[in-house]
Amino acid sequence: MDALSPLRRSYFYLLSRLHALQHAISSKSLLGIRIRSLVLWIPILILLYGWLRNWSVTLLAGLLIAIIVINYSLWRAKRKNFNRFVPSGATFPHEGSGEPLPPNRKVGVLATGLFSVTGRESNLLLRPAEYWYVPLGEHVVMVEQAPGKYLYQFFNGQSLQEVRPGWLLYGSHPHETLAVTFLARWGPEYTRYGPEGDVANDGDLPPARRMTVYLSIPNDAIMRSVWLTIVNDARRVRADAGQM
Repeated sequence: MDALSPLRRSYFYLLSRLHALQHAISSKSLLGIRIRSLVLWIPILILLYGWLRNWSVTLLAGLLIAIIVINYSLWRAKRKNFNRFVPSGATFPHEGSGEPLPPNRKVGVLATGLFSVTGRESNLLLRPAEYWYVPLGEHVVMVEQAPGKYLYQFFNGQSLQEVRPGWLLYGSHPHETLAVTFLARWGPEYTRYGPEGDVANDGDLPPARRMTVYLSIPNDAIMRSVWLTIVNDARRVRADAGQM
């Protein structure tokens, strides 16, 4: 992918660490108390104390603005799953720059996004996962939510909307990542609940939802192979459809 300039690299590193800090504040506890609660309530208590002690209006206004900024930034970070994707603008790999993955060849990735099984789903962040392409045309991402527990996403050449390389900003450094956008019909809302847990008929299902999952791959050669596998399959499906 495109090389980062020193200034842009420093900016991305700063944002990655900021998202990691916001995630830690929102998910960790100290002596049984949620750190998020401490971060949100301590400034409010200080503001009330300052108001009772007749602190200057300027200082009280500054504290109020800080409270609003903290609340908004934590709310927005949680809504964005504590990460940000920045497209690189790189073009599709040219011929000779790599080979698509053979069918059923699994590669290790770190997956981010919404993943599901029948009856439940969860937003995951840089979890260990495997990606592979099934000969019948399905692309599979299997994510380890917890030891021995897995969630999935599926897409194919027909449901694929776009795939973009870039950087996922979270943690100690930016992660080279493919953002894969597709129309999904997989998850709890597409399942008819009952003793058998059957999948509903197509006519009973809600419309497909547009979603994006992020596949972070540190190995550039594997990144290109996954990219080629996804895009080449979509081109093949569209070419076949055009000949019908």
